[in-house]
Amino acid sequence: MTKQFLICLLSLLMFSGCHIKGSPEATTPDDTSTVFAVSDEMLSKPTTGLAPIEDAGNILGNAGFEQGLFGWQWLDWSKGWAPFALSTQYAYEGKQSLHLPVLSADRRPTVVWGGVQEITLADDIPECVDGYYYVENWTVKDWKQYLQLVIIDLSHDLGAKQGNSQLRYIISGSKEPPLSISNAQYLFMEKDRRDVPVIGKWTHFSVNPRADFEQHWKYRPGKDATLRVLFEGRFDYHKSDEPARGDVYFDNLYFGPKTATRCSGN
Repeated sequence: MTKQFLICLLSLLMFSGCHIKGSPEATTPDDTSTVFAVSDEMLSKPTTGLAPIEDAGNILGNAGFEQGLFGWQWLDWSKGWAPFALSTQYAYEGKQSLHLPVLSADRRPTVVWGGVQEITLADDIPECVDGYYYVENWTVKDWKQYLQLVIIDLSHDLGAKQGNSQLRYIISGSKEPPLSISNAQYLFMEKDRRDVPVIGKWTHFSVNPRADFEQHWKYRPGKDATLRVLFEGRFDYHKSDEPARGDVYFDNLYFGPKTATRCSGN
């Protein structure tokens, strides 16, 4: 028994994966093989120092923002939207994240900041959206201000000029549906709904959009359906001279099948 084999055997016992040079049966561990213990102290730092991991099966491109903002867009054709930015000082994994600089710089009563991707499904809609957010400088008075994940099935027209079916997940920041939209189902990620998101700490969120489309829209987006996925920080009904403000960061985003480390509790 070679020294290399003994080392590999030990690695297999500890981490469930190892590559033996020259072995035809060797495999490289995937991203679910090792579960890292992340302490509260790490989560409370803008950058945790965790190495970036590429999740197999993730249908979001550049989901950790290590390639900058490549693959992400914002709805620049909408008067209610404002551009996002890239942060090199905040990151759940790696060295970069999506920064949504929420700020009432003008008199618009509703403004949305968000990173958007449009995806054509190769199969049925996956059952897991998973990720982390970080919030600082959160200022809100008598208006609605919250974090939201929206999934719109652009291929499913509800007819009668209602638009396309949507799931609107309140990630945090509102205890009730902030708007009334006929083609949107509002769902809440938190069991104990918060008026204010967790401040100064990387906070996990996850949902099962496959089950939620089936339960609330009575169908499942399937092969060749086009989905618009939006990770948002926003305010609605702002009519005050008090500034609406919040620095919101998203990182380590995932949309794909459940794994040992993704949506395992859903």
